[in-house]
Amino acid sequence: MSDQDLEQENRALRARVAELEERLAALAPPSAPARASALELGQLLRLLLDHLDLIVWAVDASGTFTFHDGKGIDALGIERGAFLGQNLHVMYGAEGTSGVRIALAGTPAHDIQSGHGMYWENWYIPVRGEHGAVKHVVGLSLNVTETTRTREELDTKLALIERQQEVIQNLETPIIQVWDHVITLPMVGVVDSHRAARVTEDLLAAVSRLQARFAILDLTGVDVVDTGTASHMLNILGAVRLLGAEGIITGIRPNVAQTMVSLGLDLSRVITLATLRDGLSFAIRSLGDKPRARTRA
Repeated sequence: MSDQDLEQENRALRARVAELEERLAALAPPSAPARASALELGQLLRLLLDHLDLIVWAVDASGTFTFHDGKGIDALGIERGAFLGQNLHVMYGAEGTSGVRIALAGTPAHDIQSGHGMYWENWYIPVRGEHGAVKHVVGLSLNVTETTRTREELDTKLALIERQQEVIQNLETPIIQVWDHVITLPMVGVVDSHRAARVTEDLLAAVSRLQARFAILDLTGVDVVDTGTASHMLNILGAVRLLGAEGIITGIRPNVAQTMVSLGLDLSRVITLATLRDGLSFAIRSLGDKPRARTRA
């Protein structure tokens, strides 16, 4: 055998040795750090499954459970893994499996569903095979029953508060039709800018809707009048007059009258009477005498 042949054979042997070394390396057990990392990951997953109110599950392309574990299952009163081999679509129907169907189509999904008397927040993750088709859906279901029920209770209380506020507002501005074409608005308490705007809006709507000819603003329940309150009342009466109705103020208390005088308010063009009864009598007489009541000069 020539030297050239020997060299060629040595090269072939070295290549074969290198190939065998690569195969042995592939078959060798993982290094200590790799084993530790895998162990920590497994421990971490077990800790999550055993201490959080969640369920980790997986189904194949047909919807059959292939994994089912987690502390959240304990609240259902069943064993972990009890759903293995069962079909999710059969168990929960089309409405309860919309997120799974979306994930099986290739898109991650998220929703909140009720089931087994509880509420669950669900995440659906599609898992694709070698050729890109979805082979499994991995799901995470978190028990949010307490949070959801607390939110529902809060929504119920807020709705009740809104209804109570509406009732209070209606009581604050009780517009009453006391006679044909005559309405009255008893004022109680303090009239601020917000309330004055609401009173004006409601009163003008009532004047237009009921074709009122007289609107009686009764101040029997008003103890204190400042410049702002008096200005608001005069603006209300001015707006009523623009709709062709006449505004009447009744029930002014002595201290309120003194305050109005000291503030220098001009009530010369406003009809003022002692009581609500006097105002109603005046309006009824005016309706019988003429189509429109005269404004005092």
